[in-house]
This record gives sequence, C-alpha cells and structure tokens, in this order.
Amino acid sequence: MAPLPEPRTGDNSTADLTGIIRARRNQVWRQRLVLIGAAAAVLVIAAVLWLSPLLALDKVSVKGSELVDHEQVSKSVLDTEGGTPLPRVRPGAVEKNILKEFPRAKEASVHYSGPRSLSIEITDRDPVLAITTTSGFKLFDDEAVNLGTVKKAPKGVTVLEESGGAPDQKTVAAVIRFMAELRPQVRSDLASIHAKDENNIAGVIDTGKAKAKVVFGDSTNASLKMRTALQLAADGRTDIDVSVPSVPVTN
Repeated sequence: MAPLPEPRTGDNSTADLTGIIRARRNQVWRQRLVLIGAAAAVLVIAAVLWLSPLLALDKVSVKGSELVDHEQVSKSVLDTEGGTPLPRVRPGAVEKNILKEFPRAKEASVHYSGPRSLSIEITDRDPVLAITTTSGFKLFDDEAVNLGTVKKAPKGVTVLEESGGAPDQKTVAAVIRFMAELRPQVRSDLASIHAKDENNIAGVIDTGKAKAKVVFGDSTNASLKMRTALQLAADGRTDIDVSVPSVPVTN
C-alpha cells in the first residue's frame, strides 16, 4: 500500500489535514474489512469441513494386537463413526469405546491418517497366568481379565495346573493376586503353579540353573516368598516351604 502524502502547509492547510484524516480512516476500514473477510472465509471453510460428506470417515486400519481381532475393531468403529465427517470424530471418545468393547486391549491409540480414515494401534494386556483346559490354555492378566483361550501357553507365562479338577473362582483370583505381585523377570522363573484352594498355592521353580518344588501357602507376601524360594533353590534345595517366609522349611 502506497504511503500517505505528507501534509502541506499554506492557505489550505486545514483542508489538507481533513483530507489526510479521511484517507487514514479509509485505510483503517479497508484493513478491518480485509480481516473480517478473511475470518469469514475461515469460518465458511470450517463449516464446510465440519459438515462435508467429502470428509466422511470410511476407512479404519488397525495394528499392534495379537489378542484383539483387527477386523472386529474396524467394523465396530465404522458402525459407530462411519459416515461422520472426520473433523467431528473425537479420537479420545473412539479410544474409550474400543477399551470398553474389547477388554483384552490395554491401550488404544487413535490418529487421523487421511481425509477419510483413522489409524488405530492396540496394546494388548499382558497375560500373567495360563489355566489348563480341555481346549488349551485360558489366559488371564494381573487384573483377572479373561484374555481368551490359546492352544499353547505363551513363553514366560506360568501355567496353573489342575489340582483335582478345575479351580474355582476364588482360587483363580488368589493365584492371580500372587502372580501380579511378582516382577516379570521373577515371574518367568515360576514354571508352573497349582492350588487346591485359595490358601494352598504351590509351584515349581525352574531358573535353568536350579529347580525346586515350592509350597507358597496363601497369596500374601508373594514377592518375599518367591525371593526366599529362589535363594534356597540356588543353594541346592529342591523341596521348599515358604508359606511363612521368615521361617522357611526345606527337605
């Protein structure tokens, strides 16, 4: 924009000053109109994007999970959000719905991945216990969430062996509480576990260098009981009772 002319002095100086003031006012209003027009254009574009079927969600890609069916997650999201313009799809709400509908998922991360698509990454819950069944191994995490049945127990997951029949719910809950207190690297040293009831938990330690049968008793003080048993197994003990960890018994 060209600079305004300098005011002139002389017989008509008052008239010249009035013209300059008018020109400056016109310049300010032009700037204001430009800003108003730009803001209006932005609002119009935002409204079009908010309502336009050109941005309607029609594709959902899922990755990262081994326990949750990717196609089921994709179908669920499309059933709920499909056809909605992408700017109106809230990733946080989608994540909450996925975790509610698919309890085997521990986390769900949802991102826009195009003008009409979402990308979802699922993080599975970690199994801490596998219970033997006639059809395989039923997996549970440290919150006692049923993660489904697999044909082979995953590596590093302790197997709850049958002890005179399938364990009842209280017994399973006690074993899960016991397992949940153990650090993963310690938990992996417990090759198998069995329980007659919630107060009679026992297992087999196998570190690769030492192996021992261990009586743990109830589910309390799991970390202390396991550390004590591992120390005794490392010393060559093969039959250990740490139901009272401050007074362990060995044979």
